[in-house]
Amino acid sequence: MSVSAADVKQLRELTNAPMMACKKALVDAEGDLDKAAELVRERTGAKMDARAAERTADEGLVHTYLHTPSPGMPAKVGVMLQLSCETDFVAKADAVRQLAKDLAMHIAASKPLVVREDQVDEDLLERERDFARKEALDQGKPEHIVDRIVEGKIKKVYEDYVLLNQPFVLDPDKTVAEALSEVQAVVGEKLEVARFARFEVGA
Repeated sequence: MSVSAADVKQLRELTNAPMMACKKALVDAEGDLDKAAELVRERTGAKMDARAAERTADEGLVHTYLHTPSPGMPAKVGVMLQLSCETDFVAKADAVRQLAKDLAMHIAASKPLVVREDQVDEDLLERERDFARKEALDQGKPEHIVDRIVEGKIKKVYEDYVLLNQPFVLDPDKTVAEALSEVQAVVGEKLEVARFARFEVGA
């Protein structure tokens, strides 16, 4: 089938894929833009993901989420999330808006403290290392095992406190970082959680 230049341009703007790749995907998807975007992701996603890491995300959106225990009851948990991307066009995409919603719900449920590993307080990490090492030595573990135990403890700290390292509540088989990367590959632009705030009554 033939596809219009306008459709090819739209898919290119959405995915940042080469023009011919967009045209072929649209033909294979029989003109369905969503299916074509998925085909582009499957065929060139890794390459787009690598290029996106080098670019800056100066646009985006702010999403707010309120969790109520039951209908008619006041909200007890609230989240405000800034999800950044490269263009205002992509900020309006359904996939990006849905991702912002899903991430805000995840934050409400999983209670991360920071976005990235490098934002974790170094003093906290040092205390956790010291505690894990002392506990392992007190149990008589050999030194080479102790180091692995300490590494495992720090990994667990990151999973508990760092948003990107946490298992994604909607699909625990992947991390939040992997869920973010999947949508990034679809839209063809860099996506990043710039910041978030979580509020809980009584916390």
